[in-house]
Amino acid sequence: MENKKNTAPPGFTLPPIVAEIRPHLAFPESYLVGGVIRDSLLSRPVLDIDIVLRGSGVEAARTVANALGAAFYPLDPEREIGRVILVRGKSRYTLDFAALRESSIEQDLALRDFTVNAIALPLAPETALIDPLHGERDVKDAILRACSPHAIADDPVRAVRAIRLATQLGFRIEKETKEQCRSGASTLAKISAERIRDELFRILSGRKVAAAIHSLESLGLLRVILPETAGLAGGDPAGRDRSAVWDHTLAALEKLETVCDVLAREPGAGRTGDPAMGLARAQLGRFQASLADHLARPLCDERPLRGLLFLAAILHDAAKPETRSVNTLGEIHFLGHEQLGADWALRRAIALRFSKDEADFISKIVRNHMRPLLLQSSPPVTRRAVFRFFRATGPCGVAVSLFFLADTLANAAAEPSPGKWQTAVETAHSLLEGYFERPEEMIRPTPLLTGDDLIRDFHLSPGPQIGELLDALREAQAAGEVGSREDAVALVERGLGRK
Repeated sequence: MENKKNTAPPGFTLPPIVAEIRPHLAFPESYLVGGVIRDSLLSRPVLDIDIVLRGSGVEAARTVANALGAAFYPLDPEREIGRVILVRGKSRYTLDFAALRESSIEQDLALRDFTVNAIALPLAPETALIDPLHGERDVKDAILRACSPHAIADDPVRAVRAIRLATQLGFRIEKETKEQCRSGASTLAKISAERIRDELFRILSGRKVAAAIHSLESLGLLRVILPETAGLAGGDPAGRDRSAVWDHTLAALEKLETVCDVLAREPGAGRTGDPAMGLARAQLGRFQASLADHLARPLCDERPLRGLLFLAAILHDAAKPETRSVNTLGEIHFLGHEQLGADWALRRAIALRFSKDEADFISKIVRNHMRPLLLQSSPPVTRRAVFRFFRATGPCGVAVSLFFLADTLANAAAEPSPGKWQTAVETAHSLLEGYFERPEEMIRPTPLLTGDDLIRDFHLSPGPQIGELLDALREAQAAGEVGSREDAVALVERGLGRK
């Protein structure tokens, strides 16, 4: 193997955090590798940093964490991999330390996935890149190339990673590497569900999600990861054409990314020349910071809600082929597709080892994705309707509201009619206003009476009737029909037929 060393090119700048790490690694060989070099060559922001060294990665990570006052995790003690989480200002860095797998850094790099990730830089004060596989050239040419003819066969999850990197970096996958990815589909199912989940989630949390999902499908990878989508992109033995549903799914993903970009970023971001989104931003812009914070919130293991929303969007119509029917007038219906799809989404999320809360979140989005359309059909949206919506959707109601806007745009042949889009935006406005600005009034009003009050004051016995009366009271409060304890007592009396 050629031992190729390059002087770092002009403009090559490492993230400042590297200068903090360097003094605390007293190992004879320590190298920056992978994405930190690639992204620095591309002048992209760097938050994930991989370091390989001669020695224990776990001990190196512990040393750096102690020195910098950061969090430490023994990520994989058997393979001597440790992780450090370091926060500097608004930036959160993930530093992974691993032991060299071979006798030299060049041999270690040869075991990696793609040439653009097989570049190293000594942490000692040197400027020479170690680049035995010409990864710097491939970075410059925007080509993703496997390090060896068996790189993906050695670890089939690399096929999914190839799609993610190529899509998000704007790279072209080299022909032979693409064939490796296609061949990797047959063995991808043997990889642990957790690793597949994590690589998929990086796609869902990144940019150009629709393009990445389309590429996964075209290489046969998506139906291994999400078998529920297998019927969407082509015909089946009955000869039904499902391409329209698949095209809509991709369009919904593309529109969802636009909706999130425009409506769920910090104020001032996400400006667009699209008239439809300009209208949405004008009317929903005041929720922008709240939406950004909401979608960035994780339910488990630092996986933000935004990624869960995109997974639900992929699966929202997955059950349409199964529920397709044609009535006597020749009209096509998909009755119950949201309920069946929700069951499928729950099953798949569990199989991919998402947490119970995450699985429920994804499933509820699919189950309720049609609900805002029902509200839109009879405007204006009342306080009672907002209460009932969030009673059904719970914490995923905000995500459902955003997806409703994306789905409306994706359903339009071109742009939605101004009247229909205005009504859709107003519907979303009512829901988001209730959730973010008036939750104590419209979603979870402070109880005016408790179950104990009902038992004591109305001489009732514990049982389902208590819950029914409390539910009716909460709804009446949310609707603005009850505002005092006296009003609440009168409502309960009427409900009991005593007044």
